[in-house]
Amino acid sequence: MDLSPTHSDLAEIEAEWPQIAAERDLVDAECRLLADPADALAKRAHRRAVSALLHLMVQQLNHDAGKTAPVYLLTNFGPADPVEAA
Repeated sequence: MDLSPTHSDLAEIEAEWPQIAAERDLVDAECRLLADPADALAKRAHRRAVSALLHLMVQQLNHDAGKTAPVYLLTNFGPADPVEAA
């Protein structure tokens, strides 16, 4: 029994890679914020990562118009620092 991925499996992974990378960048930015919530560069990196992920999601929604929505939609887009909301 061959357990190696097929060409179609590899093509699906390649197609999902921008989403995977954007989510990884968001997790990295969230970790930086947890390490130092007052770090201005970490806040900027978090905003940039959220923006990039939202951009990819909009592209996917536009591409899939008429199809079902993707299941990986994020649920919390609030500011990284609650003080910024005030």
